[in-house]
Amino acid sequence: MSHDESLEVEVYLQPPPADALAGASAIVLDIFRATTVHAALFAGGAEAIYPVADFAAGVALREMLPGSVLIGEVGALPPAEAAFGNSPTEFTAMEVSGWTVVHVTSNGTRALSEARQADIALSGCLRNVSATLSAVLERRPERIAIVCSGDGGGTAPSVEDSFAAGAYVAALKRMRPDIRLRGGARLALKLYDAYGRAPARAFADSPHGDHLRKLGFDADFGFAGALDASSDVIELAADAAGRPVLRVR
Repeated sequence: MSHDESLEVEVYLQPPPADALAGASAIVLDIFRATTVHAALFAGGAEAIYPVADFAAGVALREMLPGSVLIGEVGALPPAEAAFGNSPTEFTAMEVSGWTVVHVTSNGTRALSEARQADIALSGCLRNVSATLSAVLERRPERIAIVCSGDGGGTAPSVEDSFAAGAYVAALKRMRPDIRLRGGARLALKLYDAYGRAPARAFADSPHGDHLRKLGFDADFGFAGALDASSDVIELAADAAGRPVLRVR
């Protein structure tokens, strides 16, 4: 695609039907906390992350992948089946090099599992905005879809994901001033600007953030809000058995 053609950008404030992503380059966001956990794990040298929608499937997959580690949450806390939870700062304090991870969350891993019909799907967060967008733009796409994982299993928008989507749109506008914004993208950008482009201000208004604070996960907010702290591009692919797996490009 040449730069004189308009690049269309859409933001879905909660996951759309899977077929809506066909033909698009998709970036999936779950700022509290799945996609930020991916950034933390890969920064520590993890080898692969398998996003799974529920713990029954996660347990089964762990048994099929010898040596893998099952992590995740239900209601923000790890259930008995999980070796570890879903806090990014939990993993920054651990030795995770070489890990193969099976990851189950209420929102983000569901959204990633449903993004396989996109031409390419990436796990994005505030920590890797520029790297993720540069990788997408290298493919010269006609359409970019930014997918917010949302709350309640993807049934409602979340403040933090919508804010982060606005950060992606703002960065895209700097990188490609000719982009054409659809309704969701314009709304996300306005929200981003309304918070003064400050993650801490948006996070303070997040109901899910309030829940995490009550559980003692305050350290996660500074980590999640560190814009462009990582250059990792985290891509959803398929393993030899056709299962969705995340790896660093």
